[in-house]
Amino acid sequence: MSRRYVILGNGIAGQTCAEELRAQDAECSIVMIAAERHPLYNRVALPRYLRGQVREEKVMMRSLAQYAERGLEIHFETWATEVDAKAQLVRTSRGQEFPYDALLIATGGRPKPPPWPGSDEVPEIYGFQTLDDTKAIIARAEECERVLVMGGSFIAYELAEGLVHRGKRVTWIMRGPWFLRYILDAEGGQLCRQLGEAMGVEFCCEDEVQRFSRQNGLFQGETQQGRRVEFEMMSYGVGLDYYVEPAQGTGAELRRGLVTDVRLQTAAPNVYAAGDIAVFYDSMLGRHNQMGTWDNAEAHGRTAAHNMAGAGEDFFDVPTYTTTMFGSTLAVMGITPDIEPELESVRTYSFEQKFYRKLFFRADRLVGAIMIGPPKGRKKLIEIMRSQARIERPKEDLLDPTNLV
Repeated sequence: MSRRYVILGNGIAGQTCAEELRAQDAECSIVMIAAERHPLYNRVALPRYLRGQVREEKVMMRSLAQYAERGLEIHFETWATEVDAKAQLVRTSRGQEFPYDALLIATGGRPKPPPWPGSDEVPEIYGFQTLDDTKAIIARAEECERVLVMGGSFIAYELAEGLVHRGKRVTWIMRGPWFLRYILDAEGGQLCRQLGEAMGVEFCCEDEVQRFSRQNGLFQGETQQGRRVEFEMMSYGVGLDYYVEPAQGTGAELRRGLVTDVRLQTAAPNVYAAGDIAVFYDSMLGRHNQMGTWDNAEAHGRTAAHNMAGAGEDFFDVPTYTTTMFGSTLAVMGITPDIEPELESVRTYSFEQKFYRKLFFRADRLVGAIMIGPPKGRKKLIEIMRSQARIERPKEDLLDPTNLV
């Protein structure tokens, strides 16, 4: 009898797992449960789509025909409501039951609701997680001029950049003293602000809206510092609530997401987790970690597929995140101070030349980096991180890309 696999989620983790399983076994059964109505699309491309730099068809990565060609049975706009770990069975919102020999949970999360008092009285509030979210933001932005962006996260940054790129008057309010306050230092934050202000973004740092009201046809946010910001639509990024509900009662450990071992298996028999939802044992870090990057999710999906088929493979990778930065480039790699605050570091920067580089070390090994400006040398730095070799020369040498050749 052929193996039966069920995959919850059709993001890059779930899709990679499904296609890897199919490549290994032409006869196995693969069922995918997808909450959204779309085939796989490129979430990394959504900021470019928001900016109007790519068309929707360029965001899409798979067609319905390709699922059929690969022998993948997919059910769109469907949720797993229960995983019966004893019977090895998944039940769905449509009353279906799917038995499995191995199950992958790669459901990701949904944006946390706006946490600010009175925000439930503002109807024009948008999260930024899915293709449909992006389309809704674009449609509303075409009708308004003033936009309020809330939060100090990557998502908030992508919203601020995308909307100012569309010619909107953007005010960006964040609780911290600068963007990415747990990763960047003051100079790195200042360079981000310098780049953003040059594009027209108004920054409001170390502040938070404490009251919303409506006046003269506009919404108004009153901050703790006494500022009054008028806007027509609001978008925000304050993190995710992970879709762990189906795994409750299975025996899997829940800790914001689903806790796995180094092979991405949960404590529930034959149940694996991948992508944003996985609290995985990170061999590079030496403890559990949770990572919301595309590259990490893709690598998870591949390793999970191997292990669901019986390989017994440990997961190891260097997570990376690269995006634009108000006309420049931002790249984050490996372990950074938001994950492990006590890392040793070296840095170089120039406000005039608009670049910033900071490298992070633990026990004389390069474990992370953040770069603003041309990403020259990025691939070599990742190679050094993957090697886990001790750095014998002065650590400052690695700041110069010419020394990495």
